[in-house]
Amino acid sequence: MDDKLVMHRKTNSEELFLVSCGYENCEPTQFFGPSIRRYYIIHFVLEGEGHYFINDRHFVPRKNQCFLVPPDVVTYYKAEPSNPWTYVWICFNGTIVPSLLQNCRFTESSPVLSVADTEPYRKAIVEMMNHSPLTPADECHIQSILYRILAMLGEQTEASYADTDSLDNFYISRAIDYINKSTILNITVSDVAEYLHISRSYLFELFKKHLNTSPQSFLITARMANAKELLLRTNISVEDIAFSSGYQNPFAFSRAFKKETGMTPREFRLKCNFNGEILNY
Repeated sequence: MDDKLVMHRKTNSEELFLVSCGYENCEPTQFFGPSIRRYYIIHFVLEGEGHYFINDRHFVPRKNQCFLVPPDVVTYYKAEPSNPWTYVWICFNGTIVPSLLQNCRFTESSPVLSVADTEPYRKAIVEMMNHSPLTPADECHIQSILYRILAMLGEQTEASYADTDSLDNFYISRAIDYINKSTILNITVSDVAEYLHISRSYLFELFKKHLNTSPQSFLITARMANAKELLLRTNISVEDIAFSSGYQNPFAFSRAFKKETGMTPREFRLKCNFNGEILNY
C-alpha cells in the first residue's frame, strides 16, 4: 500500500456525512497543527505510536487505539520518532454525531480509546475508498460503512468499559512494583509513565482516583520508606543511604527526609532504632 491515500467525498446526509477518509504511513518527523478543525476526525492507529495534545493534555495513542480530533478545538499531534505511527482515519460531521460519539464513550477528558483490533476499521475505510466516483449507490454504501464503523466502535468500547477498573488496577500495580524496585535509581514520574506506555496526565489521574495521592508523592514516600528501612536495619552511612534512595545529593535527601518525618536521618536513626526493630514512625 502507498504511504498515503486520501479520498475526499462529502456525502449529503445532514444527520451523518463523510468529508474524507484515508490511510497514512507517517514519517518520524511528521506532525499536524497546532490547528482547529471544522469537522470530527477519528484516527485508528494500525502500527507504532504518536503524541496527541488537546486542552493542555498529552496522550500517547498507539497500536489498537483510536483518538478523536473534535472541531473548534486547538489540537496538535505528531509521530513518535523512534516508532512512527501508521493510521487510517475518517473525517465526518452531522447533527447526530455528538450522541454517536457519546455512545462510543469519547469524552472531553478521554479522547483516546482502546479497541481489540484496528484491522476491521482499516478494512472498512479501504472499502469506503473503493466507492469512487460518488454515484447515488456509492453514497449509500459509504453511509452504511460510516454507520458500521461507529457501531463497531460503540460495541467494542461498551464491552471494554466494564473492564476499565481492572485495566486501572493493572497500571497501578505495575507502577507501584516499578517504583518499589527502583528506589535506588533516580527515577522520575515521567520514567514511570514511559515504563507503562501511558501519559503523565493519565498516570496522575490513576493515582488520584485509586490511591488519593499523586505519583510524585508516592515516589517520595517509597524512597523514604526505603531510607527508613536502611537507617534502622543497617549501619550504612546517611550519604550512602541517600544514594540508595534515589538521591544524588545527600543534603537534598536530608531536607526531603526531614520534611517527611520531622527529623533528620541521623535523628531518626537514634530515636527510632530500638533493639533492631523498625518502629511505626
